[in-house]
Amino acid sequence: MQLQPGPIPRYYKLKEILQDRIYAGEFQPGDQFPTDEELCGEYGLSRGTVRRAVDILVEEGKLRREQGRGTFVEMPHFSPVYFRLADFGEDMRERGLEPSTILLRLQDFPADEETAGRLQINGGDRVIEISRLRLANGKPMAFETRCLAYEICPQLLEDDLEHDSVHNLLIDKYNIPLVRAVHVVEARVLTEQEADLLQVEHGTAGFMVDRTTYTTGNRPVTWFRTIYRGDRYRFTAEFQPNALGLQAAGMHAEL
Repeated sequence: MQLQPGPIPRYYKLKEILQDRIYAGEFQPGDQFPTDEELCGEYGLSRGTVRRAVDILVEEGKLRREQGRGTFVEMPHFSPVYFRLADFGEDMRERGLEPSTILLRLQDFPADEETAGRLQINGGDRVIEISRLRLANGKPMAFETRCLAYEICPQLLEDDLEHDSVHNLLIDKYNIPLVRAVHVVEARVLTEQEADLLQVEHGTAGFMVDRTTYTTGNRPVTWFRTIYRGDRYRFTAEFQPNALGLQAAGMHAEL
């Protein structure tokens, strides 16, 4: 498999691919990892590029080197939390509430530096932005903004995004597999605009969830940010190490 040139360094792309193979269970803890020479042949990369990718995995504790023996998959201790969010509509219905959505903004624009970096595209490439207010029984619960490269799915500009799930549209209508997501959760004070949209007092605290969702080939599809009301949601995490070192957490509504 050849790695194509692009804005993301090849060593970093390779590191992500190898990490995904470990998480998928292709290599079990204690297994010997392919040699640098084998990885060079498999991915068509220089030894220096492969070495740097493997070095990062060693530094992160996913691999270990043993002098004279080779590189091995490390036995996990406590890995970073792998975060899981329920679909907003399903979550609200399970609680006996009626979900609804207000589409605030739907546009395409040239990608700025931050958006281009998150989507692994070139600065100035066209990007679709979808901003929506999510409600339960008519009351604002969350404010979300989603960006994706225009070339991924320009048809989204014609869809009914007040009634359809963007996630389901990408998978079911446009046959774009979404294979993994990386979440970052941050507690912070809402901006005045966010507080006004969520109908809370200025200075109120909330949760921001920053999520990048990937398709096959480790390509980012969407960069998604959601602001949740701090008085209606709480974040809980459960730590359970297992054979892959995976753990789970969730965002729960307190209504």
